[in-house]
Amino acid sequence: MTNKRDLSLDAFRGLTVMLMIIVNMQGNGDATYSALAHAEWNGLTFADLVFPWFLFIVGLSVPLALDRASSGSPWPAVLRRALVLYALGVALSWLIRPVEFDQIRWMGVLQRIGFVYLACAAVVLTKSGWKLAAGLATIILIIHSWLLFVPVDGINSLTVGHGLNASLDQDYLPGRLLRKTWDPEGVLSTLPAIASGLLGVAAMRWKQLASKLTPIKPIIVSFVGLFFALSGVLLSGYIPVNKLLWTTSFVLLTSGLALIFWHILQKLWSRIADAALSRWTVLLGQTALTLYVIHMLLLAIIVRKLPDGTRIWDGLYAGLASTGLPPALASLIFALIAGALCTAPLALLKRKAWLIKA
Repeated sequence: MTNKRDLSLDAFRGLTVMLMIIVNMQGNGDATYSALAHAEWNGLTFADLVFPWFLFIVGLSVPLALDRASSGSPWPAVLRRALVLYALGVALSWLIRPVEFDQIRWMGVLQRIGFVYLACAAVVLTKSGWKLAAGLATIILIIHSWLLFVPVDGINSLTVGHGLNASLDQDYLPGRLLRKTWDPEGVLSTLPAIASGLLGVAAMRWKQLASKLTPIKPIIVSFVGLFFALSGVLLSGYIPVNKLLWTTSFVLLTSGLALIFWHILQKLWSRIADAALSRWTVLLGQTALTLYVIHMLLLAIIVRKLPDGTRIWDGLYAGLASTGLPPALASLIFALIAGALCTAPLALLKRKAWLIKA
């Protein structure tokens, strides 16, 4: 089966990875605009949308990529891609903070993307429809929600650093845990993160099937997204919206908003596709892994310390803040400059075919 590339999906991916960089590269985390700072525990900010949206996009993209695959078993390529994503994540984490082998952080953003990609690909290769993906996502979310209430030493996972969520990380994750006693990309929260991707798979397969049966209006898909989002809001009264735990309410709310945004983008795409900004976001989406690696390399450089003991990052931000800009604005401008530096070589790298590909 051959499918034309969905440029609106590339643009969605590009916007998401750019927002991820802007959130990660805020000059002063203590002075950041609240929308660009992650919720400390329960709650949802704009920054909290970025990672689940990216995983949902992974789910949307996997069926299209595997449908375009050449003859022969796709499994070698799938396994290689998952392994490369995981290995890159570990290597970049080490580069930012070179440590002893037993202190390497084995989980992280790219590592989680690798697990989610592998799970989505396995489901797509097992069954071409949407029901298996949707059913598995539902089962995962039900089991995860139940496990969050399982107490360890009398305290469940809804309390920071306690419960089965923290216990599994302490017992089964080797190396350094990001939060000392638990990891936001840890064992238990990886399960519902996979569900975020599977909901993307289900959405894409359902849309493909519905389009074959009858012309599907984007508003219908947006209503499905609204249903998910409202379900997440209603469920939050029982299981709070929490990115660090990746709760079911968080999955439903962020997946619903992602579906709504993507279909609005698709509806507008024929009118905006030729705009310079649209072409730029497509470029970012088609070079997303390279862009993410460049930003991590930049981060690894500026977190190094100068001879006087201060970080390059802090020195650069101090220079920007000394202009008299409000701290939050200076922090945002710092991130935008960092983002511009990261995106600057992408067109050349793509033209020369020097992109990092998993």
